Amino acid sequence: MQVLVTHNEYQLISQWLDSRFYHCIGITAFLEQTKAVDAEWRLLRLYDPNRSDELLGVAVVLAKGTCFWLPETSCFAELLCSTIMNFQPRRIVTTSVGRDVLRSVVVPRVHMLREYDQWIMLCTRRFPQANGRMANLSDITRLVEYQHQYNEERSVEEASDWGVLIAQQKVAVYEVEGQIVSIVRMGIETDRLVSIGGVYTFPAYRRQGFAESVVAFAVERIVSTGRIAHLIVDIDNQAAVALYLQMGFECVGESYVGYPAYE
Repeated sequence: MQVLVTHNEYQLISQWLDSRFYHCIGITAFLEQTKAVDAEWRLLRLYDPNRSDELLGVAVVLAKGTCFWLPETSCFAELLCSTIMNFQPRRIVTTSVGRDVLRSVVVPRVHMLREYDQWIMLCTRRFPQANGRMANLSDITRLVEYQHQYNEERSVEEASDWGVLIAQQKVAVYEVEGQIVSIVRMGIETDRLVSIGGVYTFPAYRRQGFAESVVAFAVERIVSTGRIAHLIVDIDNQAAVALYLQMGFECVGESYVGYPAYE
């Protein structure tokens, strides 16, 4: 990890990120991790050329891994973008500003295998009557089935250590007559936000409100701790967006995920 020069700079970066907290859940989480372990993450930051105390962008990037990038303005974002691409990240999570810079600077020479435009949504509503439960070890067979079907439907290659996730209370399920029919996962956590994702209902049980039930259960667990539920959903997934808005989620910004392919 690139060491921060001073404690004051770390404070400056933390305050800058805090004012944009819903955009930078990934950055915040990995900054916390790199303070505790000997991680290979690099912290990149861009300052205004005319003001050494004014940040214009922050990124954390793992070489040939994931990059979380939060640029301030497009006019200077190209400077940090070039440095990011030197690490050849396989996945870049950024804002619409970062997306536009990537498309103008990077795409002409690096092909994007796939890319998504997404809404960032937050919820502080309580669901005290929500039904569901946290997954336990006896659910792993069904969770493996969920992972396989989820990956096929979304054309991804995700893998999960279900034993660890269950121990960390990261998987919520909804049952019908003793059978798990809908699942949601909780991911990155900060002192303000908890991300949820991987929402999935098995095909035979769709259009019956089970996804709403399991999401409500997860949101209630999060909000009851004084934090905010945070999710990212593809903009073109109109059914999911409509569901989340109906439940009380609010769109607060846009996110972009791109998967570059290098020669």
